[in-house]
Amino acid sequence: MKFLFSFFLLIAITSADERPLPKVKHLIDTHIHLYDPTREGGVPWPPKGDEVLYRPHLPAEFKKVSKPAGLTGVIVVEASDRLEDNRWVLDLVKGDDYFVGLVGNIDPYADDFAKQLRELKKDKRLVGIRARNGKDKKAIDHTDAKFLASLRELAKNDLSVDLLVNGGGVEAVKQVDQLARTIPDLHIVVDHVLGYDFDGKEANPEWVAAVEKLAKNKNVWCKISGLYQRSIPQPAPHVIDHYRSVLDVLWKNLGAERLIFGSNWPCTRNSGDYTSFVKLVNGYFSAKGQEACERYFWKNAAEAYRLKLD
Repeated sequence: MKFLFSFFLLIAITSADERPLPKVKHLIDTHIHLYDPTREGGVPWPPKGDEVLYRPHLPAEFKKVSKPAGLTGVIVVEASDRLEDNRWVLDLVKGDDYFVGLVGNIDPYADDFAKQLRELKKDKRLVGIRARNGKDKKAIDHTDAKFLASLRELAKNDLSVDLLVNGGGVEAVKQVDQLARTIPDLHIVVDHVLGYDFDGKEANPEWVAAVEKLAKNKNVWCKISGLYQRSIPQPAPHVIDHYRSVLDVLWKNLGAERLIFGSNWPCTRNSGDYTSFVKLVNGYFSAKGQEACERYFWKNAAEAYRLKLD
């Protein structure tokens, strides 16, 4: 039985690796994490028990694994909830044009959010912040006055918000929809395929209906990122059909203009190498035509994050 599983997994991985790499003007990865657990004070994420992730993941390693895939630039997403770690990442990649932006971390419920934002945005690489709705984080609350004031401050400063809604299902999509309607001038980027848990089956009809409503908000983008991590079967399949039903819903509703590439490296290492992920998503978007690839791999990111790309 184990032999059969390994055999079919090998076939899946091989089929993914046979796909050509994308041929686009730019290839911008909008979602990686950089950190070093050996720093004094350690890191709040990932957990020490994760044998794959709990070690230093730094710029030199990322360049080594990503450049063969044709990557031309990257946005770092701060995974730490410590304010000082934003500066640590910015200093880590200072002067390196490969790293085009930072989605930082500032608690939107903090009383001094605006002050912290003013200080951090002195660095022009700041393109936004990320808000979370995990169990150990405050919820994304579209009714909370402080939360809304902070996000309006982002909009006023031409900065975006990334929303992490992993596992939130239909209710999480509805929350994003309500937030988008409340602050229509805020650029909202929802991470990791709206947090959908891929089981290889047809997309949940209630979720589909929620996405149809969400898509009416023209200020919302979605990262087709983290597919390996959002897969229920692990290690994650490397064949696009496992993810196709959900991707088709997002393509139908958000279209070529609002889907964005991101890998979620180094989390990708649990199910495959970096290039295998690029080939996996390219297998879907290349079938949509060259312009769809250009938009997915860089143009949409440039619009959502206001990147200045040639």
